[in-house]
Amino acid sequence: MDHATNPEAAARTAALLAGLTHIDNVGFHGIATNLAGASPKIDRNWSALIRNARIAVAVVGWPAEIQPMADGFTAAAEQLADTLDKRDTGIVAGPAKELHVAYHALSDAGWSYLAMTAGITQEDTGHHHGASHQAH
Repeated sequence: MDHATNPEAAARTAALLAGLTHIDNVGFHGIATNLAGASPKIDRNWSALIRNARIAVAVVGWPAEIQPMADGFTAAAEQLADTLDKRDTGIVAGPAKELHVAYHALSDAGWSYLAMTAGITQEDTGHHHGASHQAH
């Protein structure tokens, strides 16, 4: 794709990169693992991080085939942020797992889309965001 002659494509690519990079660095795996563990603790920063990730995803003009995953992510993010605000460790594991799953679906689909538009063939089918599963 020639971004120099297609500014709309360049803007979409930049938005996708910004949204994906943002969500890939929130740490959804660590949040879900902590909240589903034997002694869950709610970090007071998580709600704000998750709300910001929701905004980062909501402002992107996702391709039609990815939009349902973005919608699922934003709904799951809103649910977990609202649940975290209640500060009740007994009710957070389910929403945390849902957001973690929604995050992977969106991230994998987004990076696959970008790879396809760049003409890059990907060998594997998951975790295209470049981080190990333990890191996020």
